[in-house]
Amino acid sequence: MSLRRDRAESSAVVVAGYVRRSSRMQAENFSIDAQKRAITEECVRRGLPAPVFYEDDERSARGEQIAKRTAFRKLLDDVEAGRVKVVMVHTLDRWSRNVMVTLQSFRILAEKRTAFVSLSEHIDYSTPEGKLQLTILAAFAAYFSDMLAKHTSKGKGERAAQGLYNGDIPFGYRRVGPKLPPEHDPKTIPGLRMIGELRMQGTTAEQIADAINAAGYRTGSKRFGDRLFTLDTINAITRNEFYAAFAPDDDRGTILYRGQRYRGQHQAAFTYEEWQKIRTASRANYRAPQRTEQARRVYEFAGYAADIHCGLSLRCQGGGGSKYGYYKDVAKKRQLLCPVGGFMQVRSDLVREQFGQLLEQMHLPGRWREEVRQQFLGRMEQSGLNQVGIEREKERLKLKRSRILKQHRDGYIDDHEFQAEMAAVELALRELEVPQMDGLRLDDIIEAGERLPGMAALWEVATPEERREMVVLMLDSGGFYYDLELKTIAALRPQPAFLPVLRMIDGFIEYKEATGTLVTRQWQVRNRRVSGPLSPISSLFQIPTSPLSQKLQQIHSEICIPPVVEE
Repeated sequence: MSLRRDRAESSAVVVAGYVRRSSRMQAENFSIDAQKRAITEECVRRGLPAPVFYEDDERSARGEQIAKRTAFRKLLDDVEAGRVKVVMVHTLDRWSRNVMVTLQSFRILAEKRTAFVSLSEHIDYSTPEGKLQLTILAAFAAYFSDMLAKHTSKGKGERAAQGLYNGDIPFGYRRVGPKLPPEHDPKTIPGLRMIGELRMQGTTAEQIADAINAAGYRTGSKRFGDRLFTLDTINAITRNEFYAAFAPDDDRGTILYRGQRYRGQHQAAFTYEEWQKIRTASRANYRAPQRTEQARRVYEFAGYAADIHCGLSLRCQGGGGSKYGYYKDVAKKRQLLCPVGGFMQVRSDLVREQFGQLLEQMHLPGRWREEVRQQFLGRMEQSGLNQVGIEREKERLKLKRSRILKQHRDGYIDDHEFQAEMAAVELALRELEVPQMDGLRLDDIIEAGERLPGMAALWEVATPEERREMVVLMLDSGGFYYDLELKTIAALRPQPAFLPVLRMIDGFIEYKEATGTLVTRQWQVRNRRVSGPLSPISSLFQIPTSPLSQKLQQIHSEICIPPVVEE
């Protein structure tokens, strides 16, 4: 199926009906068909398009884990992609039976201004007032999410104290149960022992990787699956204290959590003495002079620079005894495909100079503040968030606050309930004082635009640490795409506050296929490569019928350069 056809089918999703099986509802004659019929009839009554249904079975909702509810997760993904405008359910418990999941999902709906309707409970967040209420619920979701993170951290600390491991099971072990320590995996523990023994003999990480790969062992992860061992994975294994005995003459391993060592319940892979030899050999194989040199160097784009062709992050490294630092593509070293070979590099000072020149070329129109304001208010009106609706909701909340005060004064509610109700009202009023769209305030966008001239003026005279702060402020993580072959900046993915103002600057192009990423016009004109399937942006130029490819051909013809066609 072509990219164009995929987009056409996905863009047709406007109203989503979510249904889920339940043995109790089946017994009461509320079957899947009954849920679908009720939702379809409501769409007809409202004059909405026919709904597209997302269906989960009852088992997928056990424990209310979103990851196990495939249709539910797909629906939220479509909401985040902007393909769903209205979500409709038969009853609220079909959507979720867990308060946390409900608030988390409502937060996503609120961010994308997606309406929510539950037929049985007469919940309707499709009106402007309803969308405001949905935004308030999303604010509570953020609060509960922060509290959940604290409890999660506390739970992980308790697991570590009990000698249980947090995270994916390390190589050489296998999972037994959620509350049981991992055990040696008969298939991979010989490979783990082989790594340790080679390291104790002084073998380098590269040589160990070659030997373990030749022996047929593969490292695995949930994200990438089975892959060849590399220098990085070998070094990670020989640094992981999980494998080491907790103390001399102890057969239990070690759990390390936030710098604190705990005696693990799992069986160690190496004795205490063996682990000391492994660490000694690892330090001997490490190039200490390079480490000292790299520790003093600050790379402005560390964690932000990525290869435009394969999408992998560029590694920052020193040039041996050279005074220069480099951004290097390590796709080849990681045994990954890259259209330009996966081994190229560029000097960090050249990238720094090019970004400074790019900042100097960022000239905003004279009335850019007014244009940003009009665009912001226009989007609010399109989503149903107009000023009249906001003022009406403010008045409703102020009246509610007065009623709560009177109820507390008359003794109808106690102090605890009074404080909770007042906190909720005050939180909602604060959210309405400064209107937001997709989590952004108008003042945030204007402030971002006003920062650009200062960044351009200070870039060359700023310290490396100050330039690093500018990059973090302006760009999203991994949002600096560089072409190592052409030695030029290819694209930027800015922070949300900077995106509206950068869209107004000549020299950037944004396409529907890569929303939020701004391709530099200079790179688009110079690029002649048909990129590999791993590329997040340039692969979109491959399809001759796509708007990106047609636009590129148009630019080629305008500058009188014949397009390159690869057979």
